[in-house]
Amino acid sequence: MRTPDSIKEEQTRAEIVLAAQQIFQKYGLEKSTMEDIAVAAGKGKSSLYYYFPSKNDVFYAVAKKEADEVESSIEMAISRQTSPSAKLKALVLTHYYELRLKLNLYPVMLTETGKHFELFRKIQRENNTKEVERLKGILLEGIRCGEFKSIKEEDCQSLAFSVMMMLRGLCANIVIAGELPPEELRTDMPIDVFIRGLR
Repeated sequence: MRTPDSIKEEQTRAEIVLAAQQIFQKYGLEKSTMEDIAVAAGKGKSSLYYYFPSKNDVFYAVAKKEADEVESSIEMAISRQTSPSAKLKALVLTHYYELRLKLNLYPVMLTETGKHFELFRKIQRENNTKEVERLKGILLEGIRCGEFKSIKEEDCQSLAFSVMMMLRGLCANIVIAGELPPEELRTDMPIDVFIRGLR
């Protein structure tokens, strides 16, 4: 059962994460300091360290918040579709455009990601299982309703993992390049070709 103290702690953590989000967007991870975050949150440094022992811990909480928002957007996009093909396309395109949107908010981060690659990989790995299961569910639905005729149920796990790796590769390329791909890039074409191969 949540107590008044635990509710207050959750609120304080949320306030710190929101303030840190704004600081990281402005300065990036490298140049942001715990003092910057404490001032932006209206908290003392000792209070900040009580909730987050290090700057990386704060950044991890911010990244988790951003990832949860992307997850919500993907789930919403999928829920609007009725066919497995449309759900699969919505998943991939929403993932891509949400990634663009998030990275547009953190322009400084694009020049820093190579320095903190392990931290980004840790955050990424934690979402892998969820993404694979979601993709697998869509593929199984497509097989069972007769839409995806060229694959078998036993192929869905490895195929879902392959699609997830493709999405991760897109993220990695952005990190390595240090910039977003051009907006006119036709990201819908490869997924259309992929879906045709499933039918």
